[in-house]
Order: sequence, then C-alpha cells, then structure tokens
Amino acid sequence: MTFQDLANLGDAIGLGVVISLLYLAVQIRQNTRAVRSSSYHQAAEQTWNYCPAVAQDASLADLIAKRAEGQSLTRAEHIRLNVSNQALIYGFENMLRLHEEGMIDPDVWRNFFDNSVPDLKDESVREFLRGRSGPLSRRLLAAIDASPIPERSA
Repeated sequence: MTFQDLANLGDAIGLGVVISLLYLAVQIRQNTRAVRSSSYHQAAEQTWNYCPAVAQDASLADLIAKRAEGQSLTRAEHIRLNVSNQALIYGFENMLRLHEEGMIDPDVWRNFFDNSVPDLKDESVREFLRGRSGPLSRRLLAAIDASPIPERSA
C-alpha cells in the first residue's frame, strides 16, 4: 500500500466521520424537540387535569364560587380547595421551570400563562402560593403579580 492509498483511505474515513457527525447532529436536534414536546405535554396535562375536575364536580365548583364570594369555608372545604390549588400550582411551577430552561417555546408559555392569569390572580391561589416555600413558588407568584392582565369579573 502506498502513501497515496493511505491518504485516500484517510480521506474516505474523514468523510465518513463528517457525515456521521452531521447525522448525529440532526438526530440530537430531533431528540431535543421530542423531549421538549414531551416535557411540555406532561406539564400541561398536569395543569389541565384541574379543569375537568372542576367542570365535572359541581361541589368543587361551588366551593370555588363560595371562596370567590368571600363566604367562610369549613375546615374540610378549606382542605379540599388547598388540595385542588396544589394540583394547579404544581403544574404551573413545572411549566415555569420548563419555560425558564428553554424547554417550552416562549410564545406557548406566554399564551398558556396569560390566559390563566385571571384564575391565578384569585386571592386564595395567591395566598396559597405565598404560604409555599421554594424558589419556583416565589417566581410564579412574582410573575402573577407582575402580569398586566386584569382579573376576570365574577
């Protein structure tokens, strides 16, 4: 084998490595998109599950209305609303974390958040957030408080 043959073989191997690296880059990009989509879907599903729970359970909807009207709640009602708030907040905190890490498109986050802010501005939700420790809870509360979106009328 001559030096020319070795050089040609090296060129072929180098070209194969470059093609493999390009293919790998495309695969990584596709995988990143799939992971982002899956992360968003899981976080959104966690938050959206709150909606059918309220829609299908008239007594929970009545509790939310009772709270919004400033009526006093029994201990059991207070616990029930806290648990439902917790389910809602966990989803939003997860979405916020994914957004901050670039795992959710900024437009998707803004649309999701902006359309939810009127519900998140409910005083019981904000009170619940104020009572939680942790940086995600504080950042979510700050985002809610800073939002220019007006509260919905009852």
